[in-house]
Amino acid sequence: MPEKTLNIRGVEWNYVTGGRGEKTLLLLHGAVGGAETMRWLASAFEDEYRTVTPTVADAATLDEVCDAVSAILDREHVGRAAVFGGSFGGLVAQAFFHRRRAQVEDLILLSTGAPSPRHATRSGLVKGLLRLLPFPVTRGLMRMELSKRLDAPVPEEYAERVADFRRRLGHYFDHTLTKRTLVSRVALAAEFNRGESYAAEDHAGWPGRVLIVESDDDPMVPEEERRRLRQTYPRALVCTFAGAGHMIPLLRLEELVGVVKAFLKDEYNTPAEVFDECAVAEPHGHAVRDGAQH
Repeated sequence: MPEKTLNIRGVEWNYVTGGRGEKTLLLLHGAVGGAETMRWLASAFEDEYRTVTPTVADAATLDEVCDAVSAILDREHVGRAAVFGGSFGGLVAQAFFHRRRAQVEDLILLSTGAPSPRHATRSGLVKGLLRLLPFPVTRGLMRMELSKRLDAPVPEEYAERVADFRRRLGHYFDHTLTKRTLVSRVALAAEFNRGESYAAEDHAGWPGRVLIVESDDDPMVPEEERRRLRQTYPRALVCTFAGAGHMIPLLRLEELVGVVKAFLKDEYNTPAEVFDECAVAEPHGHAVRDGAQH
């Protein structure tokens, strides 16, 4: 599908739509890249759902991002959407949910965390590096760090998919990423972790549901951060994959899509029926069942 544009307060926002169906899935990408990085995931849903995938522009605040996403949904005549956010996109998804709850039908959070002062400190250090070091040096350091964090053992059947992702990641860092975009994404993450504060009772009365998808060995979202996210959304259905690191969409794509579709369709009688679709390592399985039933 061709990319669409919408000018919002002088800022050009790009987004892609696709698929068909009564339910709309809003897909929010990670820190690296834009809507194009969600293309293959969106394609897996477009046989049954309409998809809207914006690229987060070089925004100054989360309010600006949420206003723009809301305007994009309005332009596409979407009253309420299931909101899916992965990693950095999970931060944006939570910020949007807490500001525009009436536009959120269900919330799916993948490989992400709740607001964390510790991460705000880390983002502050990165912002300091951006000021002090030449951009090519900072870009190279970030590429190296991200590659290291994504360096998990890859089963042979997924090797080609992961290799293609790493090639595209390298191209993005070398040819597409700008300092302005990097500064904006770091600042948005810092604002989320420093300025946002969510409590379980914040969404009392909201009729939708929450699905949390995590990995038991995610180096970018350690267990303490995963626990805090589950506490923030205590009624969430939690699906924990074993050994997928920060690469669930690459290493568990088919299972991920199956779990999300079952969740969106409410095609289970008990949480355990969706739980069974997740590759879960003990002792996380008990936490999944207990947390889903609260």
